[in-house]
Amino acid sequence: MPDPIRVVLLDDHPLVLEGLKNRLEKEPDIEVPQTFGDPRELLEKIGDCRPDVLVMDISMPYLNGFELGKMLKERFGHSLKIILLSGYMYDEFYAKAYEIGAHAYLSKQSTYAQIINAIKQSVMGYALVSEKMMSRSPDHLTLKEREVLELVAVELTNKEIAQQLAISQRTVEYHLASINQKLGVKTRIGAVAKGYKLGLLGSYDQY
Repeated sequence: MPDPIRVVLLDDHPLVLEGLKNRLEKEPDIEVPQTFGDPRELLEKIGDCRPDVLVMDISMPYLNGFELGKMLKERFGHSLKIILLSGYMYDEFYAKAYEIGAHAYLSKQSTYAQIINAIKQSVMGYALVSEKMMSRSPDHLTLKEREVLELVAVELTNKEIAQQLAISQRTVEYHLASINQKLGVKTRIGAVAKGYKLGLLGSYDQY
């Protein structure tokens, strides 16, 4: 009989963590050697756990899932499969998941069956994150990124943008980072100027 799939979980919500752990351990071919609520602790101890798969929320204190995933991929390479859970199903987040080598990017509304399927698929070498998200032209912004850029252009702060769009400030930061990368700029002012120049914000002459 093959060894069970060793799955480590990371989430800062204890009830979510315990519920997922209990469900996964009902699978005869899955075991959960350890769970973590703090990404810093996971970084210290994950080597001792020897997991095949890490399932984690991207919205974490201290380190977000994309930052942590990149660090772990650099450390463990293909030996560790990463499955990201998120409440935000934005195109640019799919692209970030692909960039760091995650095997799946799932909604936090996914069923246990969908998460279990992603775990088993990842161990078999199948990635559920599509490369098509990386085929965009650099200046192609998503609808949400356009909304963020428009609010930056009228000089709203990150906090004000978050309130206006009913999203978190961290999500605003993700969008801004993606906008800057796609437009090839480094600052908010640069993004707005490039946005006008490319016709994303109206007439460049108005800027």
